[in-house]
Amino acid sequence: MKKLLLSLVFAANFSAIAADNKEELPKQTLFTNVHVWDGTSEGITKKINVLVEGNLIKKVRADKSDARKDATIINGDGKVLMPGLIDTHTHIAVPEQLDVLTNKVDTIYWGISAAQVTQDWLMRGYTTVRDAGGPAVAVMKAVKDGKLIGPRVYPSGQVISQTSGHGDHRDYNTPHPNLPGNTPQKMQKPEGLEMICDGVAEVLRCSREVLRTGATQLKVMVGGGASSSFGPLYTLQYLPEEIEAAVRAARDYGTYVMVHAYHDESIFRAMNAGVRSIEHGTLMSEKGMKAIMEKDAWISPYFTMLSLPWETIEAYVGPQNAPKAKQIYDGAKNQLRILKESGYDKIAFGADVVGPLSVQQTANNEFVVRAKYWKPVEVLKQATFNNARMLKEETGLRNPYQAGDLGVIKAGAYADMILVDGNPLEKIELLVDPTNTLKVIMKDGMVYKNTL
Repeated sequence: MKKLLLSLVFAANFSAIAADNKEELPKQTLFTNVHVWDGTSEGITKKINVLVEGNLIKKVRADKSDARKDATIINGDGKVLMPGLIDTHTHIAVPEQLDVLTNKVDTIYWGISAAQVTQDWLMRGYTTVRDAGGPAVAVMKAVKDGKLIGPRVYPSGQVISQTSGHGDHRDYNTPHPNLPGNTPQKMQKPEGLEMICDGVAEVLRCSREVLRTGATQLKVMVGGGASSSFGPLYTLQYLPEEIEAAVRAARDYGTYVMVHAYHDESIFRAMNAGVRSIEHGTLMSEKGMKAIMEKDAWISPYFTMLSLPWETIEAYVGPQNAPKAKQIYDGAKNQLRILKESGYDKIAFGADVVGPLSVQQTANNEFVVRAKYWKPVEVLKQATFNNARMLKEETGLRNPYQAGDLGVIKAGAYADMILVDGNPLEKIELLVDPTNTLKVIMKDGMVYKNTL
């Protein structure tokens, strides 16, 4: 009897240990009856099933028997399943106009506004964004830690700018933050928007500091812009050796430099220094486009502003910057022609909307503006596969998302997908009304919206 009791005790203990050691199976979601656009094809695949396991796509053209009995079933009822959208030029951590952030709110308000904007980007179908300047490292961490709902974030951290450059947003009488006895103002503090650095040594220090604090790539200002008071559009900003210093620092970290640049001269200087991504290029000519193509670099233009009346743009930038903004507004139409005629494929999709939520929500207008020059499928590829390719190829070992591919629907890719009520390859304007047309939004295998 004693032997029998001991055997039963050992068996019970062993079963308990085995149960404790048993790995919990990853959650499965099966999309059924969906038309699929995979991010690369010219058309859709009709009425198939897609199985998600954990945070990855396990099988396209799955059978129902491939899913476990406990899988969540989402019947797409003939709607189009496509990769989640990617924007390569956001400012999710600049959620108000700059004068508001500088003078009218504190950093807690700033963070709350950024959280609101970040969640809204996901709800508009963007499962990944590359932030082009601002304290977005904190946003990335908060999303990854589950403290904030939002897309995957590739943060640039504080932008790097020369004195009087496009990243110098001081008031006229504000002293230089790097001079002895002065302290950085709000915009130049670590939780702010910019670093002002001059000379090779300072640029190296700034670059390394931005990378130290978690940026996945560097953003450097090499020309003027509409939102800065001291950088006329015609200026060349940073000497070649200063740009090269940032490029070398980024390469040492396995990543790259993206630059704010509008005209040919700034593009030439950036390309010769080893920059991998031109942001904007709005005032470029065919010569600037040729320089980008010869270096096999990327260009990330923006055209959302062309969806708005000029009077709206003028009111937003204010009378001081309106003349510069008008040059950009008019130049964008010519740039669209140059890009289309070039036939170049390394064209990224980014809207470059900055400021409050109402302004950031205009980003989806980028689709209809581009569709006047490219076929809808070409625009959709820019906003999915192309952007994902750029992030993967250029960010290299600095890439925080290495478990799967982005921007595609295929086995082994991240389960970042949206279900559209209608076919955006035929009617791309569906994406301008995400509240009503996006029925399901999934990021990293988790459903954040389901209104089926």
